[in-house]
Amino acid sequence: MPSRVQKPKAGSAASGLTRRYLLGALAAVATVSALPSPSHAKLTTLPTPLPVSMAMRSGDFRKAPKAWLNLIRRHPKLDPTDYKLAPITLSAEQEAQLVEVQNRVNRLIYFRPETKDVWQLGVLVGDCEDFAIRKLDMLCSEYGWPRSALTLAACYTERGQGHAVLLAHTHKGVYVLDNRRADVKPWHRLPYRWIAREEPGAPFGLWRKLKA
Repeated sequence: MPSRVQKPKAGSAASGLTRRYLLGALAAVATVSALPSPSHAKLTTLPTPLPVSMAMRSGDFRKAPKAWLNLIRRHPKLDPTDYKLAPITLSAEQEAQLVEVQNRVNRLIYFRPETKDVWQLGVLVGDCEDFAIRKLDMLCSEYGWPRSALTLAACYTERGQGHAVLLAHTHKGVYVLDNRRADVKPWHRLPYRWIAREEPGAPFGLWRKLKA
């Protein structure tokens, strides 16, 4: 006669396996929950600290570029009028964010000179100012940077060409996020002739001349 199959008693090996399975599953869920989210995972390895920069001397007010005025009208969230220029105390994580945004946007946008001066947000093909605008928006919207510490700026390159970049104002000085460079640079290490920058808190339509 075939032997009768007996049900496992409480506390038997089968019940122990079931309990161990449940405990293992719960541990796996807890481990996954503790992992950094994708938006922060890329910042777990901090880059080499940025070299010390210095502040930039500014001068009188001047009219803002017309293309910038049109940009602000289309995208009011970029308007710095409600803020006052305030350099931030730069942490190691924020240095990593500058480097990350510099690299991401320089890879994201394909550079193409424009025949008409139009400043745009969110394009995949654009001119120098489109890189700077995207970096500004990304630092503010994705990483929580204060608008008061970031300014768009105009300058001339070493060849005398008009150029636009993003400036980050910090306790270590001013840094440049530039589509013509791979690294985030102190402003005084670039061969540019500086013209003007945004002035957070200034009346609408005014920028600040740069004496650097």
